[in-house]
Amino acid sequence: MLVGIALAAGLVAGLIVTVGLPLFLGEAIFGSIGWGILLGVLLLASLALAAAIAALRPGVQASIGGPFLLGLVVGIVVGVVLGLNLTNRGWTALADALVPAMDSAYRPLVVGVAAMALIGAVVGLIGGGMAGGGAGAIGGLVAGVVAGVFLGFLTAFAPGRRVGAAIGVAAGLITWTAAMGVGIARGGFDTDALKDRFYPSRTIEITKETIEWARERMPLSRRS
Repeated sequence: MLVGIALAAGLVAGLIVTVGLPLFLGEAIFGSIGWGILLGVLLLASLALAAAIAALRPGVQASIGGPFLLGLVVGIVVGVVLGLNLTNRGWTALADALVPAMDSAYRPLVVGVAAMALIGAVVGLIGGGMAGGGAGAIGGLVAGVVAGVFLGFLTAFAPGRRVGAAIGVAAGLITWTAAMGVGIARGGFDTDALKDRFYPSRTIEITKETIEWARERMPLSRRS
């Protein structure tokens, strides 16, 4: 019973550390427990996918290091740009030049959302039209507007250093996971390689040989 209590206490302590550490780091570094939850989930998802790719090689032809470096670069760039409020400053300067009469409290937001929605609509319309004709153009237009509005909101406000850094880490982890997923989709699955690695053909052959050897050494007695 005492051994069971000790094991249960150790298990609970491990769960507390596992669950509490991301929450503590999110609050201490980024100023919110929510960031700890989100970034912890994204990190675990990225590690799980990377481990799956490594385990299924050579059946899965996808890179892990390349997407990681891409995510690292994206995270640093996004974190620095948002942390220093560079996009907010840019939208503020553009809004001051275009609509100086508008209230300065929401002037950068309006200009940023409108500009990014317009850019997204054009890009989505052209890309969707090239990929899927008329229906693709309409879908690309809608998707481009939605993505543009989201990016406009994201880049128009001034998050500050802590929130900007948190967004950068999230963007880096999402980029890493997405890039690995794209690599899996492009490389596909080599079923023959997977079979060679996980199907115990050698063990089966040895077992058959052992059975045959045993039959030769110990023949079944005939019934009288």
